[in-house]
Amino acid sequence: MTLLEQRFFSLLRSGLRGGAPDAALFPPDTDWAALYDLSFRQTVVGLVTDGIHHLPAECLPPQEETLDPFLGDVMFTETRNGQLNRALPRLVKALAGLRVAVVKGQPLGLNYPDPMRRQPGDIDLLLPPEDYARAREILVPKATRVEEEATEILHLGMFFGSIEVELHGTISTLMSRSLDAKLKVLQERMFRSGVAMCPVEGHPIPVPDVNFSAVYVFVHFLHHYWSGGIGLRQIIDWALLLERHHAEIDKAQLRADIGYLGMTRLWHAFLAFAGTFLAMPAEAVDAVSWKPVRSGRREERIWRFIRSSGNFGKNEDRTRGEESYLVRKVHSFWMLVVRDRLRHFLTFPAASLRFFSGAFGYGLGRLLKGE
Repeated sequence: MTLLEQRFFSLLRSGLRGGAPDAALFPPDTDWAALYDLSFRQTVVGLVTDGIHHLPAECLPPQEETLDPFLGDVMFTETRNGQLNRALPRLVKALAGLRVAVVKGQPLGLNYPDPMRRQPGDIDLLLPPEDYARAREILVPKATRVEEEATEILHLGMFFGSIEVELHGTISTLMSRSLDAKLKVLQERMFRSGVAMCPVEGHPIPVPDVNFSAVYVFVHFLHHYWSGGIGLRQIIDWALLLERHHAEIDKAQLRADIGYLGMTRLWHAFLAFAGTFLAMPAEAVDAVSWKPVRSGRREERIWRFIRSSGNFGKNEDRTRGEESYLVRKVHSFWMLVVRDRLRHFLTFPAASLRFFSGAFGYGLGRLLKGE
């Protein structure tokens, strides 16, 4: 691990767990601009800034303005979280009578030491397919902008001013048809059981039960891990959810669901990563694992990919200008199917082959339809 990475994780773990970072890592010539850049790319500036606040005065830069990028980012993050928190109750009220659950996003922020420091994104609403159609009818006329609908997976993005809302009628990953069929079963079971209620700034917000959330957040970041890239914040979301709620999780059901999805090895691999890089407490790891969680070189390879790809793959150029349709299709097949699915082969050989064949099948189907 480079010196920059050591500094980064020392501050990050301090922001997550409290306690002082390793002061020896922060001499007067510390490259704070590089630390900010890495924190920004991993969407964890708020946590790293909290870690900086735990440093002794002699470790801080002599010019206070050096830390302005961190502080400016935190101010924006807090403002944005406030906007989303205020929008959530209005959305829930507009969809009264429908079966809806807020997934990811603001409810996950409540697991952070300071919820307002989690970098937010959009608002994701999950509904059964029939209620998805009704929600679309209700919200689209109120939206200021509506994106093209992905009808195959029942996904529609829309904007209400600066706030993006995504409707989901499925939790399909497009990674494997068999996986998506099994996820459909879990989604149907969750809505049959009924959603839980979570207070966001005093307002009751419908969310999935903790078992479903643990599985869904995990599968969602795996989808991005194999389809472009992820930021460290996505794994932190999952790890903190498990930490804060491990006593409420039905471990037998969790084991059955992860096994049903064929993701037991992946589950334990990322638990090892959370323990090694995020200092996830051993009692939380033990509460949600059912075989020994061993650390090794695999976690280092996971981090290397996370750092190189950037949040949602933003460190990579995937554009293909004005080339012909055939060239663009070949490029997308190489980038989105072959390379994305197989570049993790040394780390996760079985899963990489599984997701490669799954994506190939989906891609072939689209090609035959002329999409």
